[in-house]
This record gives sequence, C-alpha cells and structure tokens, in this order.
Amino acid sequence: MGVAERRQREKQARRQAILDAARECFFKDGFEATTVSQITDSVELSTGTLYLYFKNKEEIYVSILVEGLDILYELMRVSEKPGGSAREILEGYSEAYYKFYTDYGQYFDIMFFLRRPDREIELGDELEDKLERKSLECLALVEAAIKKGIAEGDFRVADPYEVSRVMWGTMNGLMLLHEKRTEEITHQKLPRLIKVAISLYLDGIRVKR
Repeated sequence: MGVAERRQREKQARRQAILDAARECFFKDGFEATTVSQITDSVELSTGTLYLYFKNKEEIYVSILVEGLDILYELMRVSEKPGGSAREILEGYSEAYYKFYTDYGQYFDIMFFLRRPDREIELGDELEDKLERKSLECLALVEAAIKKGIAEGDFRVADPYEVSRVMWGTMNGLMLLHEKRTEEITHQKLPRLIKVAISLYLDGIRVKR
C-alpha cells in the first residue's frame, strides 16, 4: 500500500469515527442538546480536526442520513415478494417504510430536519449529491413497480414519476400527522391509516374491468 492510499484510508477511517461518535450522541440526546465538543470528546479529536471533515454540526447530523437511506432501500428490497404483482410489491414497500419509521425513527427525524423552515442548512455539494442519489434509488423502486403494473395491464397509464411522488408524499403526510399526536383527531392508528391510504391510492390507478 502506497503512502497516498494509506493516508486516504486513515482519513476515511477518521471521518467514519466522527460519524459513529456523533450518531451515538445525536440518537441519545437529540440534535439540539448535542454539542460539537461532546462529539470531539467522544472520538478524542480536537474541534479543529473535526472541522477539516465537516462544515458544521448540521452537516454531521445530515451525513448520518446516508446510512439511514441505505437501510430504507434494503428494507424495501427485502419486502419484495418473488413473483408478486405490482400491487403486492407496492404494499410491501409501504410496510417497509412504516418499519423504517418505527424501527429506525432517528433517521426519519433527520429526513425532516432537512425541511425545517426555521433553519438554513449548509451542506457540501458532495453530500447533497449523495443524499439525492440515495433518495432517488428508493423512489426508483416505487417507479419500477408502477411501470410493472402498467406494463402488465393492472394499472392505467399514468406518469410513474408523478405517481411515485404522490404515493411517497401520502406516506410522509400520515407519519407527520402521527408525529403531531393527532390520533385523537383521526381516531385511527397509523398502520391502519397507511393501509387504507395505500389501498385507496392503488384502487385509484387500477384498470377498471
């Protein structure tokens, strides 16, 4: 191994060590309560060294989302039934997303931290590109299932891009309602609401026979 390659590996290892320490702090205490000093103390680095790898605390926080999107993608793939219909695949994806929300909720929190109107978040171009690519990988699975349904004559012809985004938005909307503790308004539990919403949605694009 050459000197340059060794230094690159050391740099990657140090960056990952920062992320590992930060993840533990953020998931334990939350974003607001976690300080950069806590992270650097955990990983035994100086603050100056940390800033060689990340612009700010927000960028560290959002960087953790990349692994969360990998988890979501794998949950979606595992949910696919071999030989299943497009409808069954999409229902599986909705269940996978709910599992992501319940079992990996800290990553879900980061997804919507990015959309907070009260906070301007500066991210490096590389991180923004990576987040977009990972998000599109998940949405591409939904699009592919919709295209499958259209090709097999189960779904009416529609724009798979638009349909996938509306379906994704519906799921997020229900989960955010749940975050706001609105069960007393909806009088339903979240899994039931998701099942009803996806059923209504898929019935809406089904070819009428």
